[in-house]
Amino acid sequence: MSDLSQQLDAKLKESMFAKDQPMMNLVRMLKTKMMERRTAKGFSGEVNDALWLEVIGAYVKSLEKGVSEFEKSNSDAAREQIASLKWEIGACQQWLPTKASEAQTQAWVEEAIAGLGGKEKAKIGAVMGAVMKGHKDDVDASLVKRLAEAALAP
Repeated sequence: MSDLSQQLDAKLKESMFAKDQPMMNLVRMLKTKMMERRTAKGFSGEVNDALWLEVIGAYVKSLEKGVSEFEKSNSDAAREQIASLKWEIGACQQWLPTKASEAQTQAWVEEAIAGLGGKEKAKIGAVMGAVMKGHKDDVDASLVKRLAEAALAP
């Protein structure tokens, strides 16, 4: 059993004893997402920490997409849903590795631009590719894109 799997089991037990319904629901959802992944057609392999990180990361991305969709609405129900989704995103961060700071990411973007030889708007994809290739697990892709676009803007 992977380390993350054990952590999630412990968190589920802890939240059950504390009657922490939101945390119980979150952990159960993550376990359901893993079950869906394991039983999907074509899955072969083992359930390890890398797979857990992938599943949790994908779930967080879907939550972030939900937040951006709800932000388009200006109702009280939407604000409540946004708060709930942001709580889930924050709670999931305890199992995900920490990402590099914006300053560090900016330094990697500048390094990639220098390595490609110039600031041309058409090089955004190449800059992103260079940064992601070297630091995929350390950076947020949307942050890299935003910083690359800003650095290459005329």
